[in-house]
Amino acid sequence: SKQDGNDPSPDTPQEKGVPMAPTLGRRMVAGALASCTAETGTMWLDTAKVRLQVAPKGAPTSLIGILLFVVQNEGIGGLYGGLTPALVRQASYQSIKMGTFDPIRDNIATTIGVKEGEVTPFWVLALAGGLAGSLGTVIATPTEIAKVRMQAGAEGGVIATLKNLHDEVGLVGMWLHPSVIPNVQRSFVVNAAELAAYEYTKNVLVKKMKMEETILVHVIASVASGLMAAITSTPVDMAKTRMMNGDCGASMVHCLAEVAQHAGIMALYASFFATWMRLAPWNVLNFVSLERYKKFLASI
Repeated sequence: SKQDGNDPSPDTPQEKGVPMAPTLGRRMVAGALASCTAETGTMWLDTAKVRLQVAPKGAPTSLIGILLFVVQNEGIGGLYGGLTPALVRQASYQSIKMGTFDPIRDNIATTIGVKEGEVTPFWVLALAGGLAGSLGTVIATPTEIAKVRMQAGAEGGVIATLKNLHDEVGLVGMWLHPSVIPNVQRSFVVNAAELAAYEYTKNVLVKKMKMEETILVHVIASVASGLMAAITSTPVDMAKTRMMNGDCGASMVHCLAEVAQHAGIMALYASFFATWMRLAPWNVLNFVSLERYKKFLASI
């Protein structure tokens, strides 16, 4: 129930139709738990995507081929080489993103006069998602770099990888790494698409089509979210990965141009299938579990 009968906050159960974690802390915990659940379940697909993006000449260029290549040369564990930094990164990044998304969205919606019960405009959700994701990305940059390097084949654990990064750029440089700008750019794009697609699809299904908010609604919205994120993020994701791995130029535009010049425009979407195959199940696991973690945390 609402704490105040006059409170029009979109965070209330009446507005969204589901119980929601009422505090920033609970939203952050729900976001961290949900993202770690999704990350563990789809890590092997993310590793395949990264290996396709940095594959040397002669390496397999298909999803199945690269998976078999990694398993044959490194064993099953090779597909989970970056799991530890990935979970650390998700716990920090997603907790900040999901904790701040709601208040950013609500403040923008209130400012432009969105009324209770109305479907929040897509651009508001996209702006809120992009800003929340960018904030989380900046804070989690060192663990993101460590994850990518370990997935690309760097030896040693997460501590050794972070130490090598520290030796290269220093403590402050770990957050001011040359890749931080493309990383934030990629994060803004993918989160604007991902969060907006999920929220908008869910709101349309529940508020306009009058569907009961069940796991089916969450799955449909999650699939739409994953497809939208894959379409918009694949080129910048490739550029970000190559820059983090030291295989590309100093700017995202230069990196994209370099890849297009040497391998053609379609090379920018070389990892699209792997990206979508990764984002579709990741989003389903993430958002479906997020709704349940929110419900659980709101009840305690």
